[in-house]
Amino acid sequence: MTYTITIRVYQTTPKGFFRPVERTNWKYANGGTWDEVRGEYVLTMGGSGTSGSLRFVSSDTDESFVATFGVHNYKRWCDIVTNLTNEQTALVINQEYYGVPIRDQARENQLTSYNVANAKGRRFAIEYTVTEGDNLKANLIIG
Repeated sequence: MTYTITIRVYQTTPKGFFRPVERTNWKYANGGTWDEVRGEYVLTMGGSGTSGSLRFVSSDTDESFVATFGVHNYKRWCDIVTNLTNEQTALVINQEYYGVPIRDQARENQLTSYNVANAKGRRFAIEYTVTEGDNLKANLIIG
């Protein structure tokens, strides 16, 4: 079964503009693709057991983060990694969900929402608005 996750990005403050700089897909379940449709990001995956990541950077504030969305055991999941080093690209982070224990746990939790603050106190959140089925929807909120 093919899964799609449609993601809307909301930036709630003008103090630091985040721009998308990278999109990745994991290779399991026939991998996936990213599209942009009407300002939304659409991740299409070949089946359960894979994911995709988006990396955002703010040149204004020297901040970056990776948001990852996926389906595991036929349920959605999400995670956000902040305080990235230059070596921590979305490509690096995305593959860590399939073999690095702390990231594996985030995938296994199959959360419908997740929020975290970075070292500068900025809040980031993912909230699935459609949590079941094969056509999922989520909001990515940058505080």
